[in-house]
Amino acid sequence: MYAALLVGAKWALAVLPNVEVVTLLVAVAAYVWGPVVVFPAVNVFIAVDMAIWGVNTWIISYFVHWNFVAACFWLLGKIRYRHKATETVAVTAAAVTATALFGVLTSFVDVVVGYTDGGFFVDADNILTRFAVMYTAGVGFFVTQIVCNAVLFATAFLPLVRLNVKAKLRLVSDGDQHDQSD
Repeated sequence: MYAALLVGAKWALAVLPNVEVVTLLVAVAAYVWGPVVVFPAVNVFIAVDMAIWGVNTWIISYFVHWNFVAACFWLLGKIRYRHKATETVAVTAAAVTATALFGVLTSFVDVVVGYTDGGFFVDADNILTRFAVMYTAGVGFFVTQIVCNAVLFATAFLPLVRLNVKAKLRLVSDGDQHDQSD
């Protein structure tokens, strides 16, 4: 179900270039639901994107990035913060950092790895120059994503976490009541 939420959310905002909520939703899933929910959801999300868009170098970046985001926020979810403001700053800083790293990762993968009908190949010629050109060409998109996630995490992360915690508690308590009635 969470994978469907990721796919639906991505498509809902597809008309806005690089404005996305997938990072926020992956982070919330990892933070509240943990690895049992988030890792399968992330990988189903990637598989659905592959079914729609086909195979190319972006899948390498997606597998690395989305699983990295899931792992980071799962670990952040284990920390008990004394103040909500500190928690907001920590998760927002993590989201901004992960989003900035996504720009570096995708630029690097697109420079070093290629894809043809014969499969993936590595091209190590002039990596630094090609990386600088590729990264510079994407800066506008990367900045849009970073700003988007800074705003979303600062304003929506903790409310979504509270909502998911309530849902999780309800599912657990409903499951307990169901088990007792059997």
